Amino acid sequence: MNKLRLYGIWSIIITVMFFILISSAIGAEKEPIKIGVIISITGEAAEMGIENKRTIDVAVDLLNAKGGIKGYPVVAIVVDGQSKPAVFATKAHRLLEAFKVVGGIGGNDISYATAAGEVFQDAKTPFLDIGGTTATIPLVGDYMFMSPIPDNDQGRAVAKYIYEKFGYDTVAIFKDVGSAYGTKLTEYIIHFLKGFTGKENPVPLVLSYNTGDSDYTAQLTRLKASIDKLGIQAIILPTWPQDAPKIAKQARELAINLPLVGTDGVDTSALIEVGGDAVEGMIFSTHFSASQPGLTGFAKEFVEEYIKKEGEEPGAFGTMGYDAFMILAETISLVIEQEGEEWWDNASLADKRIVIRDGLLKIKTTWTTQPINFVSEGWPKRGLVWKVIKDGAQNFYDFQTYESYTPEGIETFPFM
Repeated sequence: MNKLRLYGIWSIIITVMFFILISSAIGAEKEPIKIGVIISITGEAAEMGIENKRTIDVAVDLLNAKGGIKGYPVVAIVVDGQSKPAVFATKAHRLLEAFKVVGGIGGNDISYATAAGEVFQDAKTPFLDIGGTTATIPLVGDYMFMSPIPDNDQGRAVAKYIYEKFGYDTVAIFKDVGSAYGTKLTEYIIHFLKGFTGKENPVPLVLSYNTGDSDYTAQLTRLKASIDKLGIQAIILPTWPQDAPKIAKQARELAINLPLVGTDGVDTSALIEVGGDAVEGMIFSTHFSASQPGLTGFAKEFVEEYIKKEGEEPGAFGTMGYDAFMILAETISLVIEQEGEEWWDNASLADKRIVIRDGLLKIKTTWTTQPINFVSEGWPKRGLVWKVIKDGAQNFYDFQTYESYTPEGIETFPFM
């Protein structure tokens, strides 16, 4: 039995033991509030899933240290989706039918999020995607929400930022044709850059490649020959983490010294570990920085507790697990406050799930890393963080509020 498989089994055992312990510690007379968590603890997406679990564990600890949710113990029922959409669907049924959770979070990717989300949708139970950024995820139905910034919003924010902050109105972009993320985000950036710059063709050079390619000589040679001719001002990299640092290194080796702008897909330790000096000065958009201004009181406690437990700051994608869990927890808290404990104690599970779903459409969170609320279709309104690589480390650079990158008259919904 491999270590990741064993980790998955022990996580379920520990969750059940924790469920018993906190029930007696906080108040045996109050039935614990169970929130389902479906993440990949094993398989190809395990790295992100395990990081999600760590942040969710901290969220549960913080809540129960404060007395739970309105005095009710809170429990995260964590199950392993094994990086397989079919398993995510099966485990979703288990959470709903065996554990009778009031809501769920999970995903890490569009295929995992929709597989679980469709099951929750059929059961009329709210589900929050925690990692997939494809803008169409909430179209699963009216019980499906997402906590990360969707790609259409990120594309709009990136286009507005690089034009207004740096004056970039003519850029080259690397398009990953083997990835829905890279393909759609590229299209969004181009679409919105046209609108902000007023230019018909602000991206005259689109350099296609496939996820995991190792040699970018052909694309970079073409770029180098076009810089002066086309007036290229920067290179945009809406890529996965394994690709951006290799592109950067090979660009610098060819004496291409244009500024580099990445998106959330590059926000991992691999960017610096692989890219080294080649990524120094690179900026990129993402979801979270432990040093970003405006962190809520809960979020500051979260960062401190995470560092205490793990010895390092929480990463952007792992933190999406914390945010999604806290969105549900705070919504449940407001439901109990508005409906009353007597209603909560006597309402059917089906009624609780419906009221929580309705509450998600009204909330503006204060327990998450930044204020978040939702449009009626389930997309989040949240700000965008910018980081910069400086002195061989990731550093906070800037913050865009949702309102600042969503001017009146700009479409907010995904287009196909």
